[in-house]
Amino acid sequence: MWPPNIFVNNLIGLHAAVLVGLGKFSSGLHRSYSIWYVVGTAGATLVPVVGWTPLKSLEQMPSMAVFVGFQLLEVCDVWRRRQRQGVSAWRFFLFRVLVFAAAAGVVASVCLVLFQMNHFSPLSSRIRAIFLKHEKTGNPLVDSVAEHQPTSVEAYDHYLGKAKGFALVGVLLCWHQRTPAKVFPVIFAIVAYTFSLKMNRLIIICGPVVSMLAGYPVGIAADWCVEQCLLLLRGRAAQVAGRPEAPRRTGGMGSIYQALEPIVWPTEFRDLVAAKNGFGARAPVLDRLLRLAVALAMARPALPFLVQQARDWAEFCNASAVSFSHPGIVFQAQLNDGTSVMVDDGLKGYQWLTKNTPEGSRVFSWWDYGYQITGIGNRTSLADGNTWNHEHIATIGRILSSHETKAWRAMRHLADYVLVHVGNEETDLGISTHFARIGSSVFPDVCGEDDPTCTKYGFTHAGPSKMMRESFVYRAVRNGKEGVHVNPKYFKLVHSTRFDIIRIFKVVNISEESKEWVSNPANRVCDAPGSWYCVGQYPPALDKLIAKRKNFAQLEDFNKKNQEKSAYTKLIEERQRQQLSDNV
Repeated sequence: MWPPNIFVNNLIGLHAAVLVGLGKFSSGLHRSYSIWYVVGTAGATLVPVVGWTPLKSLEQMPSMAVFVGFQLLEVCDVWRRRQRQGVSAWRFFLFRVLVFAAAAGVVASVCLVLFQMNHFSPLSSRIRAIFLKHEKTGNPLVDSVAEHQPTSVEAYDHYLGKAKGFALVGVLLCWHQRTPAKVFPVIFAIVAYTFSLKMNRLIIICGPVVSMLAGYPVGIAADWCVEQCLLLLRGRAAQVAGRPEAPRRTGGMGSIYQALEPIVWPTEFRDLVAAKNGFGARAPVLDRLLRLAVALAMARPALPFLVQQARDWAEFCNASAVSFSHPGIVFQAQLNDGTSVMVDDGLKGYQWLTKNTPEGSRVFSWWDYGYQITGIGNRTSLADGNTWNHEHIATIGRILSSHETKAWRAMRHLADYVLVHVGNEETDLGISTHFARIGSSVFPDVCGEDDPTCTKYGFTHAGPSKMMRESFVYRAVRNGKEGVHVNPKYFKLVHSTRFDIIRIFKVVNISEESKEWVSNPANRVCDAPGSWYCVGQYPPALDKLIAKRKNFAQLEDFNKKNQEKSAYTKLIEERQRQQLSDNV
């Protein structure tokens, strides 16, 4: 899961920082950003699952840095306003340098102490992956997700269509009115494109800014054309009193831009604009007629073109909507004889849980299906679609890929039923190599330190490896085929859907003692008394299994002392060093 609050938080902070770089800092900007940051951060800390994360997570430090910087800038401005004799640009510049240098020393000292106290939480592997050139993060759970691969050019063409061409023109038109608001779409576009290049699932953040920018050229051109028509209906042009310009800032970026202004906006351009305005004042009727002619010349070919583009885009959206909304739980397919059927195995399988299992039943499955088990089947799942707890998901992966007997010994303390996805593609078996690899990142004994990518578990030219063939997931998926069966002493097949896409096994001889222990409120570990967020605990019967776990240390976990990295993480780390040396 990619928290959108981190993206929005830092995007707003970046916009505010860029405005300072453009010489647009003002007391109004200081007040608006400060109110947003203080109110937003204070509100976030009241959410149990967030807590003090905004003040500890390195991913949210940039917006805090901007907030601190704004306070220093405002202090400097207040000091300048209170000087009766005024302050020269150079003196004010040097004063701000001294203030920021002193503040940087204080902040560096405080951060050094906080780092020693392990106050800061490291960058997550997903955020970190955005800024790395390689595709592997050192976290096998993150690396196993296909959506984390780089975005192709074809993906931009498919999902953004011709709107991206209009958006490119819109970026250029953002300089048509050089206001602080027009800077935001440019920053948004650069950030969205940069991030989406790294990971194809992030192409979704290009949608809003492309829609915004694509409307600029059409809207600005249409407004201008309509304005020329209205000018003919008016009498004398009304003098519109504009807002008086604020005095130009000096002593910072404002002084730099004023020095560069003759280069960016030379005298020849100014004279050309002045001549155009002078012609309109001397011959207003002729000026309006010429403007109207230009407007008609623009509108005549543009209107049918835009109408056709709108129709094409509507057809594309309608076709895409069908594709995007194609559900994985109920879908249409064709049998070998060409008959069209609705495959509702997913829906029926989850509904079977609701109708045929006790209300308090727990269902063991891979985390991909956890939300569906909970939302449709109305039963407790052992892991859902979030990946906050790597160690827990690795435990699920280890159990599923373990020898059938070992899997049962653990499952009987955790679940009443086990659900596996089968189908023609044998979904769970196909992705079970990830089960073993992720499990091995926390349980070194799964594949051993000498096999970081867990090649012992998988398919060979002769078929499944010995480790895979003996695993629970292999026996559950291949049950009834080629002489493979689950052991009836451990698992009993209680339901198989119409097209055999979902199978549900009942765990034989579950531990009532463990089930009662887990359900006891006294054994829950919650954020606060009565909180809805509880991390939970494993029953004591699994202490030996849990004791084998090593808390997963990712490549960026610099503030976790005495924590050994997994063999997989070490392998990726070594590949990074090799890649770096090759580039050098």
